Amino acid sequence: MEVYLILFLILLMLIIGFIFWIYKTYKLYIAKKKRAFWINLSILCILFIFITWELQLFPLSKNFYIKDRCEQLTGKTFWSWKDYSYDEMSVRGEGYTLDIYSFSDEMSAYFKNPDSVFFSYPKINDSDIKWTKTPVSVKEQEILEFVTPVYGGWGNEIIIKQDYIRNIANTEGSYYAYQNTGSTNFYIISPKRRLIILINHNM
Repeated sequence: MEVYLILFLILLMLIIGFIFWIYKTYKLYIAKKKRAFWINLSILCILFIFITWELQLFPLSKNFYIKDRCEQLTGKTFWSWKDYSYDEMSVRGEGYTLDIYSFSDEMSAYFKNPDSVFFSYPKINDSDIKWTKTPVSVKEQEILEFVTPVYGGWGNEIIIKQDYIRNIANTEGSYYAYQNTGSTNFYIISPKRRLIILINHNM
């Protein structure tokens, strides 16, 4: 718990420092010190873009992250578009994230009849369970239930999505893979619906 408190204090200090820097840059503008103002403003803009990109707040940054993630998971590079995203984190680092992205008809055709290389992925961790055809096996139902929980206080939309995911996972025509050491990462590809689903549940 002390580690998270220290990280919180560091983050707070960085935010205060950033605000103070903005104020000083504004004062340079008021003082008409153009050269110093433009140098500070340029650095601030670069830092702002970098930080918001890393936090996936900058427009399209999440799309590039998903693109890289999908290449690691499937061996294929393709662009996708957000259908749904949910992120809930606690101060202790625990949390739940769900990303549902749609891909093109071309990728859908590939996933309907993938080559043997596809079934050797993911290759992120040695403990990864490679792509397997749905429905999820009986012995793995507990993992599926774990990655599609319903918690008190959750809105109706996320609950509906969980039912939707379980339905895909328990019917034929899709693929699933997962990693279950530490936090649990669970992935589903549905060629029929043109969707890739990325779930992380850490508790």
